[in-house]
Parts: sequence; structure tokens; C-alpha cells
Amino acid sequence: MRSAQRSTTRIALGVAGVLLLLYVGNIGVGYYQASRMQLSTLRPSQFTVFGFPAVEMEERRWKIIITHEVPKVVEMLREIAFERPEFGTEDQQNFRRVPMEEVMRTLPVVLTEQHIEKVWVESREAETLRAQRAYYVVHLRLTTEGRARLWHYAREQLARSRVLGEKLRDQRLLVVVGEQPWAAPIISSEVASSWWLMSRFSMLQPSDVQIFPIYDEEIANTIAQGFAEAKQKAIATASRSQP
Repeated sequence: MRSAQRSTTRIALGVAGVLLLLYVGNIGVGYYQASRMQLSTLRPSQFTVFGFPAVEMEERRWKIIITHEVPKVVEMLREIAFERPEFGTEDQQNFRRVPMEEVMRTLPVVLTEQHIEKVWVESREAETLRAQRAYYVVHLRLTTEGRARLWHYAREQLARSRVLGEKLRDQRLLVVVGEQPWAAPIISSEVASSWWLMSRFSMLQPSDVQIFPIYDEEIANTIAQGFAEAKQKAIATASRSQP
């Protein structure tokens, strides 16, 4: 009886060990392929995630201002402190709004709908006392190429400041649906790490990008709906182009 139990235990441990090796191996292979992926330059699409490289934007005197939770790219007309995006009424004396055509022509494209598998909205309870009791999180689940593109961009922007000994600046993304920007999340330093890319290939990770806090539910849903429509349009275009 005891011998049978020992045999069963050994088999179970052996199976668990094999599954663990396969799991770790899958993560390792995914990381290796993504970290060495050759990435071409992208063009803006219906759903586009742009980079907003802090150093280049500072040289252009561009910054992001957020009014009513909607980001705008503006040019500074006077020498003022280049800090985090300002919230409130746009100051016409200090800033000039940059046309979206120029913004989309200038900013690097990090992701489009082709590099995103799924977008969904989650409601969360606010942890501090605010007028709004809840806020919304927009989740982006990326493709393998999408993860590689975001990781490479984050490493390029965040690592450069460390190497050159420059002051740390917020590195942001600009989420645009059509020609309307809806969010400007900060890139976490974690995204530039090898561990982040490796962890993306774990089945325990439901999403790769979280955009929050968004206090206007309509804005969060607009981002998700914009992605869904862009994805459907891309699929329809691909179907028509097939012989």
C-alpha cells in the first residue's frame, strides 16, 4: 500500500516538474524572441499609441496639458518650468495648441491596433477620499510584437537618461483614436526591465498595459470602443485585399 502511494507521489511530482519546465521554457523562449525581434517603423492608424519622448519634446518646447481629463499637445511660448502635465484651463498666453496633423507627423508610433489583442475597461473603488468614489482602468492586452515594441521603446527612452546622467523626466504615451487623443499615461520604469518582458509570457498576466486613473467612464469606454472599431476596420480591409 505504502509502495503504491510512493509511486503515485513520484509520478505526480514528475508530471509537475515537467509542466514547470515547459512553463519556464515557454517564458524563456518568448522573451528571447521578443527581445531580438527586428522592428520596422510604423505609421499612424485608426487606433495609435504614440511615444512622447521627453528630451525631444522639450527641445521642441512641446508639452502635454490635460483639461477635463483630455490631453492636448501644446507648444510653450514662454520659458516656464517643464514639469508634469498641467491640469486646468489652457493658458493662451503661454501655450499654443499644436495641430493634431503635426503631432501625428512628428511623434514616433509605438503601437497600433495591429499590436493589441484586446482592450477592456475595469471599474475600481477609489482608495482615497475623492468626489468620485470610483475610477476606471483601461487594460490593453498586447501581441508578442506589441510587447516587444513597447519594451524596446521604454528601454530606449528610460535607459538614455540614466546613461547620460540627465534628470529623470516623465516618459509618456499618447493614446489617439482617429485624430483625437484620449489618454497620456506615464511609462513605468518597470516596463523597461527585462523582467517585465519576461513576465508578459506568463499566463498569470491578464493585461500588459493599464491606463489609470480615468474618472470619466465615457472616456474609458470611448478608448475601448475606438479600438474595437479600428480592429474591425483593419480586418475588413485585410479581407478585401485578399484574392
